[in-house]
Formats: sequence, C-alpha cells, structure tokens
Amino acid sequence: MLNVQLEVRNELGIHARVASKITRCCQGFTSRIEADRDGKKLSLKNVLNVMLLNVKCGELLSLTIEGGDEADACASLRQLFAEKFGEK
Repeated sequence: MLNVQLEVRNELGIHARVASKITRCCQGFTSRIEADRDGKKLSLKNVLNVMLLNVKCGELLSLTIEGGDEADACASLRQLFAEKFGEK
C-alpha cells in the first residue's frame, strides 16, 4: 500500500475536465485508488467522487493506492499532477 500526497498546481483546481483525466488515469489500473478528504475516502475511479473532492489550486490531495500495480499507478498520477493536467 502506498500513501502519497499530491499538490494540485493548475489554476482552476480540480474541475470537470481534470476530474475526467484523473478518472481515466485511475481506471487503467487494477489497484484500489482512493483520496481522503475531510475524513471521507472516495474512489478516484468515479468521476463524481473526484469532483466532490473540490480541491483548489495549491491544496494537497492525500491518496491511498493498493494493489498489484500500485507503483505504476502512483507514477502515472504523479506525472499527471506534475504536468498540471495539461493546463496552466
């Protein structure tokens, strides 16, 4: 199991288009990928859950990744966040 914190760096934070990118990334892995927000664990494989996180620019998102491909899933998510989801 991996626990990571990723910073949202794009100007608009997590909105619909970004939520869709995160969900597509996560759905490509068999590992369970969840975010912890205000004590609630939400699966990142569901776009509505990702939007419910309501994460703004500069905030950290705490993730738990568990499964056979957790290292690859973590690397892909780190890259997606580092690239600001392809936005400013």
